[in-house]
Amino acid sequence: MAIKIYWNDKTIFLCSSENELTNFNLSTPSLNWFPTSATEVSAALQQIAASSATFFALINQDHAFLLSKCTDAFQVIEAAGGVVTNHQLEFLCIFRRGKWDLPKGKMEQHETAEICAAREIEEETGVNQLTLHHKLTDTYHVYEERGLQILKISHWFYFTTNFNGAVHPQLEEDITAIKWYSLAEFEDVASKNTFDAIQDVVDTYKRSVLPFI
Repeated sequence: MAIKIYWNDKTIFLCSSENELTNFNLSTPSLNWFPTSATEVSAALQQIAASSATFFALINQDHAFLLSKCTDAFQVIEAAGGVVTNHQLEFLCIFRRGKWDLPKGKMEQHETAEICAAREIEEETGVNQLTLHHKLTDTYHVYEERGLQILKISHWFYFTTNFNGAVHPQLEEDITAIKWYSLAEFEDVASKNTFDAIQDVVDTYKRSVLPFI
């Protein structure tokens, strides 16, 4: 399965073969490379940074090699969060800085991703009584902060909850609203104003959870 790295308005696909691009309807990306060394990966990333194109592919049979060399090129921050559903199969969304999002936050030192995800969900929304089921996916997002190019790796998990109390947006984290959305409501409202990576997480939930409920 190809890995996507979002970098501003660009998407980098890390693929094991050109055929894998067809899963994303990207049989002809703007530019592609076949790097076999760290130097070649670094050179490709430099060209991507300078390019005005949108979609790129790095192709090597070894996904782990590509991801490792890409992470070496950035300062890495790890975060964790979750898709949380209630008995009505509504899932928990937050509104932060003008976008609908899912609760997540940075991992603390010596904290596991699972513990971080549950902690951040409760801190950002007030929702507790969480039951962890399984991991959904990882997402990758590059952004600039204080002149540094940072790669945030977010680990996503699927939780259910019996919580039926009042939610409490964590205002100091710029969360101004919380909403339990049905999938149809999310796709009708929130999906029009969310991040591509969040849509990927929701799509993974649709594939890996909904068919088995």
